[in-house]
Amino acid sequence: MCPCWRDGSRQSWRDSCVSSPPMKRVLAVDDEPGVLQTLSEALTAKGYEVLTVDRPDDALKLFRGQTFDLVLLDLQMPGKNGFELYRELASIREVPVLFVSGYSRLFSPTSPGFADLWTGQFSLGRTDILYKPFRLSSLVEKVEALIGSGEVTADGIR
Repeated sequence: MCPCWRDGSRQSWRDSCVSSPPMKRVLAVDDEPGVLQTLSEALTAKGYEVLTVDRPDDALKLFRGQTFDLVLLDLQMPGKNGFELYRELASIREVPVLFVSGYSRLFSPTSPGFADLWTGQFSLGRTDILYKPFRLSSLVEKVEALIGSGEVTADGIR
């Protein structure tokens, strides 16, 4: 949120709100509350706005009504897996996706059914995968590679 001080004590309302670039928005979808908390805390600390949901259907509702710069998407969730949700999100609009998975042997570029997704999307730089457990620095590096930095400098440049 922008610091809109109308009393002139810091910046004028117009200068602070009009010149501040919007935060990059991330939607994190995972059925594990601990993972959602880790993702949210790590990316919020780097200047991103993060919304979290633990059910694929809730993610679809949010995605239809709001704009996101990136979706973090767990591959194994009850009711609907990450690939199914990815296809539904992509049918609404294009957005970079960072898949997050604890099943590195099942979901790799050579896995059956995964090779087409890898070739068609990952090679374009719009999609990537992060294997659990992960280092926070790896999470941030992959997010920045997909959508750029979330940090805003004093002059408003990312």
